Amino acid sequence: MKMAFDEKDEAILRELRKNGKITLTELGFKLGLSPASIKNRIDKLEKLGAIKGYTAVVEPTFLNEFIQAIIEIEVIRDGPHVNTQLYAIGRLENVLGIYRKTGEFPIMIRANFKDMSELNKFVEYLMNTVLKANLKKYKVTVILDTIKENGVTFEKRKSPRRR
Repeated sequence: MKMAFDEKDEAILRELRKNGKITLTELGFKLGLSPASIKNRIDKLEKLGAIKGYTAVVEPTFLNEFIQAIIEIEVIRDGPHVNTQLYAIGRLENVLGIYRKTGEFPIMIRANFKDMSELNKFVEYLMNTVLKANLKKYKVTVILDTIKENGVTFEKRKSPRRR
């Protein structure tokens, strides 16, 4: 049985991406649907896999994470064994995202760290424990400021990271 997907479903997804805390009543009012209809559509979107989960965009400094980095990796031999390693890395609490992408470094990890020492230990862990001899090269980039994340644009503000 195929579930239909229409413009209202797309509108729900766009609104949820902007504000995951919006109530069914508020969402229904914005889209001209009843809260019950919104609930049924959200349930359907979850079953379809259109909604993968719910999360909050959290200021990392409140978790004592002052460094956010992107680690790009190129491996010598790719394959299912690398995916197994990436899923293991993904279970670490400070890892926010792992991506497969095109370009020179086809694997990208985004993670938060307490300080540079913790970042260095993470890179050493990747090199010496996880990827070992399969690591061809890597590149680490530290993020200086976040303008927009997970669909949320932050107001111009003093960054708590700069003290």
